[in-house]
Amino acid sequence: MLKLLNSNKTKLLLEYCVKRFDMADNIFKGYKLYEGSKNKIYLVQKMANLRFIPESSGLCIFRFDKTPKPTTNFLQLFGSKIKRNILDLNKFELREYCKGNDLESEIVTNNLEPGFIAIRYKKTIIGCAHWNQRIVKNQLPKSRRCRINYC
Repeated sequence: MLKLLNSNKTKLLLEYCVKRFDMADNIFKGYKLYEGSKNKIYLVQKMANLRFIPESSGLCIFRFDKTPKPTTNFLQLFGSKIKRNILDLNKFELREYCKGNDLESEIVTNNLEPGFIAIRYKKTIIGCAHWNQRIVKNQLPKSRRCRINYC
């Protein structure tokens, strides 16, 4: 059942976006944030006036466990606003990432901080990964994985 995200979690989520990805502090202006089951956070522009409370509505943008985890939806939707913790991939790395494989530490990681990062190819945010200073752990949902035969 969806409920409006409380102010403490909203503040925590906003602080995370600002500190982790150097996003503007008004990133969610014009949107409402709701919490659903399994600690999922949904972004909604306008909630439909229904006779029942839906299980989910809008776009799932984060999961709250120990720390906020951005979804691929969030990173793709707000990708142009992300200024930090972005890993640029080459063609080979993109193919491996899209298959669902983790990437080794040979990748140049100049300005990456350990934690969740945005994966980018040619100015387009592709998805999410987790960087632990050794391995880029793939976080691309299985439903979005594919084989790329060209680039």
